[in-house]
Amino acid sequence: MPGRPQQTGLCERLIGTLKNMISKLATDHPKSWHQYLGFALWALRESRNETTGVPPWVMVYGRLPHGPLAVLKENWCGQREAPLSLGQTTVDYLQDLRKNLEVAETYAASHSQRAQQRYVSHYNLRTRPKSFSVGDQVLILSPDNTASKVFSK
Repeated sequence: MPGRPQQTGLCERLIGTLKNMISKLATDHPKSWHQYLGFALWALRESRNETTGVPPWVMVYGRLPHGPLAVLKENWCGQREAPLSLGQTTVDYLQDLRKNLEVAETYAASHSQRAQQRYVSHYNLRTRPKSFSVGDQVLILSPDNTASKVFSK
């Protein structure tokens, strides 16, 4: 059935991630956050989905995204013509590109680290440290040959 809330979990998580990235960009660069938005979106398109193991771009278009480095490589190899005026020299463009990619990498890494810590703390919320000595009686649940997991001993 289309439109079920249970089916939109990944989309809602992606929207939350995007909101957090925009908020972080706006906090760190209040007057020029919009200049970094394209690089943050590119980082999101390139990152692998935890569930599927492939980037969302591949799931939609069936190929890897054609990012700025691929365009630059094609230009240098002669596979693609460069625009008539780039507005800046190649060295300046590469320096700006490197700086912007480093900013995008920093935001993606910090967000993934925080998300990982949140997942770990949620998963281990009610865990307690356990230690056993030789001679202690412990209960071990192991599957038996019955087909039902409910009646395993």
